[in-house]
Amino acid sequence: MLFLYRFFLGVLDIEIYGIFPEKVLNLCEKHKISIWNIRFKKGKICCKINVRDFKRLPKIFKRQGVRLHILKRQGLPFFTNKYKRRFGVFVGALIFIVLLNYLSGFVWIIEVEGNKTVDSKEIIVQCREIGINEGIKYKKLDFKNKAQELLLKSDKLSWASFNAQGCVLTVNVTEITKKDKVDAFATNLVADSDGIITHIDVTVGNCVVKVGDTVNKGDVLVSGIIENEEGTKFVKSRGKIIAETVNTETLTQNYKFKEIALTGKQKSKTVLELFTLKIPLYLGGENGKFDSEYTVKSLKLFNRPLPIKLHTRRFIFKATNDVTLTYDLACERLAKQIEAKYPNAEIEKDFFDNYTFAELQAKIYESRDIATSQELIFDINKAPE
Repeated sequence: MLFLYRFFLGVLDIEIYGIFPEKVLNLCEKHKISIWNIRFKKGKICCKINVRDFKRLPKIFKRQGVRLHILKRQGLPFFTNKYKRRFGVFVGALIFIVLLNYLSGFVWIIEVEGNKTVDSKEIIVQCREIGINEGIKYKKLDFKNKAQELLLKSDKLSWASFNAQGCVLTVNVTEITKKDKVDAFATNLVADSDGIITHIDVTVGNCVVKVGDTVNKGDVLVSGIIENEEGTKFVKSRGKIIAETVNTETLTQNYKFKEIALTGKQKSKTVLELFTLKIPLYLGGENGKFDSEYTVKSLKLFNRPLPIKLHTRRFIFKATNDVTLTYDLACERLAKQIEAKYPNAEIEKDFFDNYTFAELQAKIYESRDIATSQELIFDINKAPE
């Protein structure tokens, strides 16, 4: 606030020199004249002072042997004085203020808050389908009814409301929380691989194995059928069954092949979106192979978004290269592939040269959770024995 106060009054950078310029400080203090950014430079006092106090200095320093020199002028009075004969500047500023006030009655930016799984773009598209889009007047909107229309349009939202602030319309939503459909059915936990059980942690269900047991793929580990004094209960089994597993896998790598690699060349193209008008800031298109990254940046003023956006697409170019590998390099590639796939496993690797390609036969020793959920299926047509 002090900065704005001084800006509107006008600020001068001055230097004070003469006989004993230090007594200036005492005189300013005596007459309650505010000066700041005081510094001594080659026998002179340099400081800042507002225009109103500066006009009082000649009377105070009269017959004191002190002289003043203005170094720089800052603030609104000097700016307006500079352009006071240029009426176009003031007319343009007036038109800008009127136009800005008029445009503030329109929706120029739509934002979504409260969504976690539903994409904001999907909600904005649904808003446009019910008549809420950029460029529409606030007076034409019945936010209460539009919120109901949005809920009818979307089967993923349980609540919605609209909040208008300036030219920004915020869509506040709450999503429908759906329970996993599998929870409605009883399930077993079965083994997805052969192994020797080393650890059991079952939270729901009837565990039918113990540590040290050897199981085969498809064996039931935890049953979803619990029998007790109260009768038979069907549950969705939950838990972890850790086992030592041994699996085999074969990978191959050709000695000659084509590979797509980055060239290092990148290029960006930008589109300026002004209100609802999109203006491309580039010429021509791009050919060849490339990946692209798309970003949207909204310009802000005083931390508030403006109806001006920059859409930027960055092109990352690729090229197809002919690659020839030796047997050792092919084996090195295969080893990296299998190690990346099983980062926590112990792997035995056997490599073979098959003239045109290298082959890896890997045996993977891994300790992991082998329990996978399987729905219980009851045959209601089968008569009990």
